[in-house]
Amino acid sequence: MKTIADSEVRVALQNRLARLTPTTARVWGRMTPHQMLVHVADGMEAAMNARPFSAPIRSPRRLMKWLALKAPLRWPRGVRAGADPAGAVVPPEAFNADRARFAAHLDAMAAAPAASLTRLHPLFGEMTAADWYRWAYLHADHHLRQFGLDG
Repeated sequence: MKTIADSEVRVALQNRLARLTPTTARVWGRMTPHQMLVHVADGMEAAMNARPFSAPIRSPRRLMKWLALKAPLRWPRGVRAGADPAGAVVPPEAFNADRARFAAHLDAMAAAPAASLTRLHPLFGEMTAADWYRWAYLHADHHLRQFGLDG
């Protein structure tokens, strides 16, 4: 299973990310490329305890966690976790900085000590460091595919 703990996986994600431009057409969803950058980077910051998650903490869903993190399936399109990233207002001049923040957070999260990662995911409940590294890969991969940047 792919995870950001693997440096080759992180490099592959960063190479896909480098191909994203402000005008990259989305394949599905409502977010712009820039809103996606902010959404994914903000999620990694929340996982690293640098900000709260934008979605409320709910009762843990163990089956959903297993399906999302362990099953050999791609995340489905259109599932809402409670956040509204398509509603975010992002300054166009910050696109390159936000793309760099996304890329830097992949490395920072992979290097983060397990004790520094938050304990709870809003939908999945208790998370180990390995769970967070897998989630970060899947979340980034899902949103890069949203813009046709398949891996």
